[in-house]
Amino acid sequence: MDTLRSGAALDRLPNPVREDLMDVDRLRVIWAQHRQDRPRDARGEARRELTRRRVRALGGGPALEELVESASEDRRWGEPVTAAHVAELAERARALPGDGPTRSPGLALDSEHALRLAGAASAPVHPVVRAAHTFAECSAVLDELASVASGDGPRQRADPDDRPWALPWVLASLVLRRADFPPLVPDRLTEPPSSGADPEQRFAGLVRHFAKLVKRSLREELSWSSDSTAPAPRSPVSPLAAVTRRRVQDYVRSCREPVALILRALDPGARAIVHSGGSDAPAPESPVAATAVRAVLTPGAAHWWTALELVVGEASLSLCVVVQEIGRPRTGVLAVSADGRLTTPDGVRDALGMSGTDSVTVMPTDCVDDRWPQVRDLVDEAVSRAMNELTRV
Repeated sequence: MDTLRSGAALDRLPNPVREDLMDVDRLRVIWAQHRQDRPRDARGEARRELTRRRVRALGGGPALEELVESASEDRRWGEPVTAAHVAELAERARALPGDGPTRSPGLALDSEHALRLAGAASAPVHPVVRAAHTFAECSAVLDELASVASGDGPRQRADPDDRPWALPWVLASLVLRRADFPPLVPDRLTEPPSSGADPEQRFAGLVRHFAKLVKRSLREELSWSSDSTAPAPRSPVSPLAAVTRRRVQDYVRSCREPVALILRALDPGARAIVHSGGSDAPAPESPVAATAVRAVLTPGAAHWWTALELVVGEASLSLCVVVQEIGRPRTGVLAVSADGRLTTPDGVRDALGMSGTDSVTVMPTDCVDDRWPQVRDLVDEAVSRAMNELTRV
């Protein structure tokens, strides 16, 4: 299914956004083929468990889990989004506990609002664009209701309740399930962008953000495998994986000396060391290897890590860039991600504030140059965040 051709409105989106949508479509084709290897019931249970974990990570409880899961069921595929359905979900969102991680509207949606949102959820455009449009429209409607309830006029960005609304995420997820995409669950580490010179620019940024979230969901579901599917021992490394791994290693090594010079200006005894390893040369006792394993989506899948270890005084930070194969049986898809742990006399904690949404997807038909700018930007961002954390200790 070439969903990219489903609406002329895409012609008004910038080329980078169109490229993101084409990536989503290419990854979705692989996902659709790969899911045939897993029974429907097993897929449903795995999806529910993933949804529960994500909601719990947000700080939500059973009520929010049930609401999010209601938009994730397989029966939503092809089901139209009606005004009555929107109103029902809105009432369920209103009933969420007031002390949860999300906001709930104080006033009920009227029929005009429900029709407006149902219309957004049925717009004849790419499903990711439609989901972003529905999210934006729902957020605007809820902001309007909040201003009416408070009597303060249009809400300002300084609103003390900065929790996200639950309903926009639920409706956006429902839009995606209706188009046979994985459901959408918000990422607590990456909020939707709200800045931009004009509405079109802001909306383009929102679509790109949703494309990242959808690619993350597709990668995670590609990584599910039945317990009976054992990993192939010592499978040959694909040329794309080998070149990507080598280029990441070389680039992280090139960062070492400039970073060390900056750190030595703060502490003459500061050190910057580069380590590398992976599934073909495991080091189970290494804390760096343990950090890398946290990023591996498919249990037993081939993966390779390159770590930049920074030591300043009593503090040390391990920044780990992981290249991994996604899926079993092998799909040819790679993911490049970054993670980090900061160790101080007070303990160990996450350092980078990056999530799977920030990862770069490398397609089987790519050459390494196609994705290298994104991979390089990922490493640069991770190094920047690592330096910021370490210099604040």
